[in-house]
Amino acid sequence: MNHTLAQRNAGRPPAHILQYNTGKSPTAFQVMQAAIPDTDANILLVQEPPLLDGTPPTLDDFHCFPSHKQACQTVTYIRKKAFKSTSVISDPHADFLVVSLTLHSKDRKPPTINIANCYNRLQNCNWRTRDQPTHPLDALFHEIFALTDLVAGDMNKHYPKWENGRQPSQWAQNLVDICNAANFRLANTPNTPTSYPINNNRSAVLDLTFFDQEHITVRNWHTYLKHKALDHTPISYQAWPKSGTHQEYKGYNWNNTNWA
Repeated sequence: MNHTLAQRNAGRPPAHILQYNTGKSPTAFQVMQAAIPDTDANILLVQEPPLLDGTPPTLDDFHCFPSHKQACQTVTYIRKKAFKSTSVISDPHADFLVVSLTLHSKDRKPPTINIANCYNRLQNCNWRTRDQPTHPLDALFHEIFALTDLVAGDMNKHYPKWENGRQPSQWAQNLVDICNAANFRLANTPNTPTSYPINNNRSAVLDLTFFDQEHITVRNWHTYLKHKALDHTPISYQAWPKSGTHQEYKGYNWNNTNWA
């Protein structure tokens, strides 16, 4: 597809996102590639990518941004020339990566979209310890939501807001509280499964998409069951920045504690 400036300025959403946990499987990664034309994706948010000597696969038409050079659990692919510029704004971490995309625009200061790609893997050692996070990102979601307009990935959290009949853990409640405090909204269609365990256990909603409703709009969120290779299904959606959106970091400067 020829992503020309005219096409980008013709009222189309600038961000076509494909989100997928490939379970470290080369076959699932190939299935994801087959879904790219169906979704017109220019951003790929991959969790648990297949690795060769610690390195995720490259794609000819995309820039590759792994979350870490040695212990990569997420990788973000950005289609070449789809955006004016792309930069990584998070520190290296195995389980998440935040990129900032500057959009093609005639504005003096083009709008940006900051996107977090997350894999909230289980820490077995903390599974039965209620006062300790059960997943590494549980203690980092404050930081992640402060940096971003959109937070997406395999969160490994059950909660009745997106899955009726599930009892939330305190750490699932923690994620929802942070989301609400940051004025983020869930893009998922409630009760739409994103994970179908191979052992025939109950399907689940584990892959989530949150967005800052003051800064961007997310529409057309849906799963692609025909492209499911293992237990997770690919997810596709589009994102628009709202007029005059220029996301700024919303955290605190710990070196200057005069916040008044």
